[in-house]
Amino acid sequence: MNTGQAPDATAIAITHQTAEEAFDSAACIGCGACVATCKNASAALFTSAKISHLVLLPQGENERNERVIKMVNQMDSEHFGHCSNTEACEIECPQGISVLNIARMNYEYGRALFLRKNSY
Repeated sequence: MNTGQAPDATAIAITHQTAEEAFDSAACIGCGACVATCKNASAALFTSAKISHLVLLPQGENERNERVIKMVNQMDSEHFGHCSNTEACEIECPQGISVLNIARMNYEYGRALFLRKNSY
Protein backbone atom coordinates (compact mmCIF):
# COMPACT_ATOMS: atom_id res chain seq x y z
CA MET A 1 0.00 0.00 0.00
CA ASN A 2 1.36 3.38 -0.97
CA THR A 3 0.91 5.77 1.94
CA GLY A 4 2.49 8.68 0.10
CA GLN A 5 5.40 10.82 1.10
CA ALA A 6 5.83 13.36 3.82
CA PRO A 7 5.07 16.84 2.51
CA ASP A 8 8.02 19.08 1.72
CA ALA A 9 8.91 21.33 4.65
CA THR A 10 8.80 24.39 2.43
CA ALA A 11 5.35 23.57 1.03
CA ILE A 12 3.62 25.56 3.77
CA ALA A 13 4.75 29.15 3.59
CA ILE A 14 5.04 31.14 6.80
CA THR A 15 6.71 34.46 7.36
CA HIS A 16 10.17 34.70 8.81
CA GLN A 17 8.78 36.69 11.75
CA THR A 18 6.27 33.93 12.58
CA ALA A 19 8.93 31.25 12.33
CA GLU A 20 11.19 33.24 14.67
CA GLU A 21 8.38 33.71 17.22
CA ALA A 22 7.58 30.00 17.14
CA PHE A 23 11.25 29.09 17.50
CA ASP A 24 11.69 31.50 20.41
CA SER A 25 8.73 29.91 22.20
CA ALA A 26 9.98 26.41 21.44
CA ALA A 27 13.27 27.27 23.15
CA CYS A 28 11.64 26.72 26.56
CA ILE A 29 13.59 23.96 28.29
CA GLY A 30 11.10 23.38 31.11
CA CYS A 31 13.65 24.23 33.78
CA GLY A 32 11.05 25.63 36.20
CA ALA A 33 12.85 28.91 36.93
CA CYS A 34 9.69 30.80 35.99
CA VAL A 35 7.58 28.82 38.46
CA ALA A 36 10.18 29.13 41.22
CA THR A 37 10.42 32.91 40.95
CA CYS A 38 6.67 33.54 40.62
CA LYS A 39 4.96 34.62 43.83
CA ASN A 40 1.91 32.58 42.73
CA ALA A 41 3.95 29.55 41.63
CA SER A 42 2.33 30.00 38.23
CA ALA A 43 3.39 27.77 35.36
CA ALA A 44 1.84 30.20 32.89
CA LEU A 45 5.10 31.08 31.13
CA PHE A 46 6.07 27.45 30.58
CA THR A 47 2.58 26.41 29.47
CA SER A 48 2.13 29.43 27.26
CA ALA A 49 5.47 28.86 25.55
CA LYS A 50 4.38 25.37 24.53
CA ILE A 51 0.98 26.60 23.41
CA SER A 52 2.44 29.53 21.43
CA HIS A 53 4.98 27.35 19.68
CA LEU A 54 2.26 25.13 18.26
CA VAL A 55 -0.34 27.86 17.67
CA LEU A 56 2.02 29.90 15.51
CA LEU A 57 2.78 27.05 13.11
CA PRO A 58 0.18 25.74 10.66
CA GLN A 59 0.99 22.14 11.60
CA GLY A 60 -0.55 22.73 15.04
CA GLU A 61 -3.88 23.97 13.68
CA ASN A 62 -5.72 20.63 13.80
CA GLU A 63 -5.61 20.31 17.59
CA ARG A 64 -5.35 24.00 18.41
CA ASN A 65 -8.54 24.46 20.41
CA GLU A 66 -8.51 21.19 22.34
CA ARG A 67 -4.80 21.48 23.10
CA VAL A 68 -5.06 24.87 24.79
CA ILE A 69 -8.11 23.85 26.81
CA LYS A 70 -6.45 20.64 27.98
CA MET A 71 -3.15 22.32 28.84
CA VAL A 72 -4.72 25.17 30.83
CA ASN A 73 -7.08 22.76 32.60
CA GLN A 74 -4.15 20.50 33.49
CA MET A 75 -2.20 23.46 34.82
CA ASP A 76 -5.21 24.29 37.02
CA SER A 77 -5.64 20.69 38.18
CA GLU A 78 -1.97 20.63 39.24
CA HIS A 79 -2.77 23.66 41.47
CA PHE A 80 -0.39 26.11 39.88
CA GLY A 81 -1.33 29.70 40.62
CA HIS A 82 -2.60 32.23 38.14
CA CYS A 83 -0.40 34.82 36.50
CA SER A 84 -0.50 38.25 38.13
CA ASN A 85 1.75 39.88 35.52
CA THR A 86 4.72 40.74 37.71
CA GLU A 87 6.95 39.59 34.81
CA ALA A 88 9.46 38.08 37.24
CA CYS A 89 9.26 34.86 35.22
CA GLU A 90 10.56 36.55 32.06
CA ILE A 91 13.45 38.11 33.96
CA GLU A 92 14.53 34.76 35.44
CA CYS A 93 14.00 32.69 32.28
CA PRO A 94 17.39 31.51 30.97
CA GLN A 95 15.94 31.25 27.46
CA GLY A 96 14.37 34.72 27.49
CA ILE A 97 10.80 33.49 26.91
CA SER A 98 8.51 36.51 26.63
CA VAL A 99 5.44 37.10 28.80
CA LEU A 100 3.64 37.97 25.57
CA ASN A 101 3.16 34.21 25.28
CA ILE A 102 0.92 34.36 28.35
CA ALA A 103 -1.28 36.92 26.62
CA ARG A 104 -1.45 34.63 23.59
CA MET A 105 -2.37 31.67 25.80
CA ASN A 106 -5.17 33.64 27.47
CA TYR A 107 -6.48 34.73 24.08
CA GLU A 108 -6.32 31.20 22.67
CA TYR A 109 -8.03 29.75 25.74
CA GLY A 110 -10.90 32.25 25.55
CA ARG A 111 -11.19 31.69 21.80
CA ALA A 112 -11.29 27.92 22.20
CA LEU A 113 -13.95 28.08 24.92
CA PHE A 114 -16.05 30.43 22.80
CA LEU A 115 -15.78 28.19 19.74
CA ARG A 116 -16.59 25.10 21.78
CA LYS A 117 -19.67 26.75 23.28
CA ASN A 118 -20.91 28.06 19.93
CA SER A 119 -20.16 25.05 17.75
CA TYR A 120 -23.13 23.20 16.41
